[in-house]
Amino acid sequence: MSLQIYLTISIILISFNGLFHRSILKDGNSDSRAHTIVFLGVGGIIGIVLALIQGKLQFSFPSSLLPNFILLVLLSTPAFVFSYRAYQLIRASEVLIFLTTARLWNVAGAYLFLHEPLTIQKILGALIIFTGIAIVLFEKKKFALNIGAVFALVAAFLFGMNDINGYLILRSVNATNFLIYGNLLPVFALILIQPKLIKKISFYFKKQIALKILLLCTIDTLGTIALYLAYQMGRNASVIGPLSATRVLLSVILATIILKERNNITNKIIGAVVA
Repeated sequence: MSLQIYLTISIILISFNGLFHRSILKDGNSDSRAHTIVFLGVGGIIGIVLALIQGKLQFSFPSSLLPNFILLVLLSTPAFVFSYRAYQLIRASEVLIFLTTARLWNVAGAYLFLHEPLTIQKILGALIIFTGIAIVLFEKKKFALNIGAVFALVAAFLFGMNDINGYLILRSVNATNFLIYGNLLPVFALILIQPKLIKKISFYFKKQIALKILLLCTIDTLGTIALYLAYQMGRNASVIGPLSATRVLLSVILATIILKERNNITNKIIGAVVA
């Protein structure tokens, strides 16, 4: 399949992520750290199954990539926790739009670390994304920036930098195997730092929650692998990153319909379209 097909599959599948996360995390018994462990843990297991089916399961990697994998843990672990904390505090549509700023860091990181050219079009694209975010923040004739938005924006920066680090790893590691590392390493890190989080996982064993998690992880795993395959085919992070951000528009529309998130809806839709 072509880069465009892989990217389209990724955009459609990952568009549903925010809705699932919000529907689970709005429950008062949820925990952003335990959610990270369960979501990434199940996703990692699904990745292992896919790698076994492909006959490409491999737990070793070049020793030269060790610093990159350490950086992956340092960046992605807090990124996931902060983003899920944001889902607890504000609406899914808002979190998704704020997370779009990760694409700005994709462009900057691709220029600084991947040595991809920085063009006028990319700079203008970054400014337009900022404009879209500003429109979403503008409510009742003032800019409303709350703690949930701050968590989402910090997570976006960490995700953006982690994407660049991931693209470096993907130059040498199979996409499915990288997904396994990307999911399970943060899980091990969180359990090592806070082993008591294991007790909070019981919340996710409830039948309805467990079904949502399983469906969410399956959709996310397939969408993420499609995104990685798109990069491996195109090798252009500063283009693929911003293009993948178009899923925010679909996500905002789905949140409006399914989660009935209709406050400040005009600004959200305009901001999503602009971004």
